[in-house]
Amino acid sequence: MRALSLWQPHAAAIALELKPWETRSAVHWSTSYRGPLAIHAAKRPWNEGDEWHQLAGAALGCRIVELIVKAFPDIDEDQRKRANVALRDRVLVFGAVVCVVDLVDCSPTSKLRGKISAEHEFWGDFSDGEDGRGRVAFKLENMRLLAAPLPWRGMQGWFDVALDGEPSREAPIPEQMGLFGGSK
Repeated sequence: MRALSLWQPHAAAIALELKPWETRSAVHWSTSYRGPLAIHAAKRPWNEGDEWHQLAGAALGCRIVELIVKAFPDIDEDQRKRANVALRDRVLVFGAVVCVVDLVDCSPTSKLRGKISAEHEFWGDFSDGEDGRGRVAFKLENMRLLAAPLPWRGMQGWFDVALDGEPSREAPIPEQMGLFGGSK
């Protein structure tokens, strides 16, 4: 399966359905490919303690709590804390494939600016790029979490990963979580 490596927290944001657009330089990344795409979290973290990373961490934390409460409304606080750690450990990893999405479109960012939500723009660079030659945005839909992160050596550019069958999207993300090894 075709794969793309991203720095964290971007891979986790896709896995948690916060980031439906991945932006890249138009010079090297415009593509006609449509289909399943494995999302790989880069081995090294993006080490910047700036305001954006603080906001991103808060957004991920809020989304994790939201998903746990939706999936497991009747669990107690101790179980909720364990579920929070389990979900973080599932998506906020390094050097592993965390989910599969469908790449359904590739659009110039200039056509999207001001037309998508501020929440979605937060997770990408919708400018014309540092060199002014433009950027593209991959539209990502139908996210499927892997049962567990799959350790894999990522690389720059498109690359291939071998998954034992493609994860299915039989249920919304809260029902995919299976955080305790059983059903909710």
